[in-house]
Amino acid sequence: MNGKEILKKAKHMPKHFGIIYLICIIIIIGSIFIGGYKLENEKPNATDFTQNGAIGLEPEKYVYMQVEGLTDVIATYGTNDNTYSDENDKYYIAISDGYWYIVNLDSIGLEELKEIQEYTFGNIENKPAPVTIYGITEEIPTELKEIVISVYNEGIPEEEQISMDEFELYFGSVLLNARRTPSDLTIETVAIGIAVIVIFVTIIVHIANKITRTRIMKYLKKNGYEDDLITQLDDNVEEKFYNDKVIITKDYFVDTTNGSFCAVKFSDIKWIHTHRVKYYGVITVSSDIILHLKDCKTNFQCLNIKGNITPEFESVFDKICSKMPSDSLKGYTAENINEFKQYKKDLKNNAI
Repeated sequence: MNGKEILKKAKHMPKHFGIIYLICIIIIIGSIFIGGYKLENEKPNATDFTQNGAIGLEPEKYVYMQVEGLTDVIATYGTNDNTYSDENDKYYIAISDGYWYIVNLDSIGLEELKEIQEYTFGNIENKPAPVTIYGITEEIPTELKEIVISVYNEGIPEEEQISMDEFELYFGSVLLNARRTPSDLTIETVAIGIAVIVIFVTIIVHIANKITRTRIMKYLKKNGYEDDLITQLDDNVEEKFYNDKVIITKDYFVDTTNGSFCAVKFSDIKWIHTHRVKYYGVITVSSDIILHLKDCKTNFQCLNIKGNITPEFESVFDKICSKMPSDSLKGYTAENINEFKQYKKDLKNNAI
């Protein structure tokens, strides 16, 4: 690849971003399609939840019931501060054929039963037709039982109130969770979640890559380096590293590793040092080279590698150091940090 092709390629984003987006979109659409198919075609036959008043019914059964009345929410469980958030479990008492049952509804299920709920509270006169809901049976937590008993006993004479021992006779052995379906969508849900995370991370990397490329191209254009860089990439290459992805010419350092692009003239570099990402004191993520230019406004992050610094990485670093001006700073030391700060301060004062 000649100099003109390298520079032309540097102006465009790598194709792998588009490939990642496409794969993630395919995974999301495919998972939604498969999940929809499962919901429509893999449901077992539902049994009547209200048969025998739900007494003796086991958990994890797919059931249905016809709802003729519905209370307001009696209990919520979850981490969201918003009581009515669909992230929380919301429990209601549903009435069917005069008997009370505990159901767990999301906002969609509640919307379907809204008219019945309005009739239950006497807000409308005409009794709506019963609505059939489906779900999975679950054990009733003791705390929820206590809440339901408290709701039931409120406002009625003491002699007619019920105790925990009588709970099943009035509300059944299990509750109906209408938020759950009999189809196992774990794989599809995980796949969609991972794909969304990958897209989000890729967008961040994409934007960062775009910003870096724009800065590099502005730097080259502003200083009139483009033609000279192309010529040197064709005729004055001195050394190459990382499978020809890192190129050292007579006057320029060029990095095209990992789909990135960085091109800097050695004479413009004031300070060079390495940077390592650490977690809990251990190098676990990456190492790269940071180049601070003489204007003290521009710096570039180049040659990002995973893990520890390698001999090849050190060779690139040493090669750049050997080509930099004699008054440049090399290495991340306290002395160089202070000297660069002073240089920056002096530059600002002279500009004023």
